[in-house]
Amino acid sequence: MVSDKRGFTLIELTVAVTVFTIGVLGLLGTTAGITRLLGSGDRVATASFYAEERLENIRATDCDDLVNGTDTRGGIYQLKWEVTPVFGGNAQRVLMFVAYPAFSGLTRVDTLGTTVSCVI
Repeated sequence: MVSDKRGFTLIELTVAVTVFTIGVLGLLGTTAGITRLLGSGDRVATASFYAEERLENIRATDCDDLVNGTDTRGGIYQLKWEVTPVFGGNAQRVLMFVAYPAFSGLTRVDTLGTTVSCVI
């Protein structure tokens, strides 16, 4: 007697569900990593914004009034800048350090720099 039943066997169904479950778990792991990276990117962008904003204020300051300093922005972003004379005192080099918490409890420090011309 020949059977004319169509469909999946129990073994085929079990293998298909297992493969599907592994794929979904892989996507969940990737989603968590992407979420962490997006949060990190947001902190980097905010730190860059605060540093650039402070550098613009420093560029607008008279060379005789430029001094080292610190500032805290947004509650977690620590800005520190160092001013050193260059080109025989005709310019000031400003290095800006921005420290902020990164993922896993680490602290990240980004550095930006500019040179302010003091020639009138």
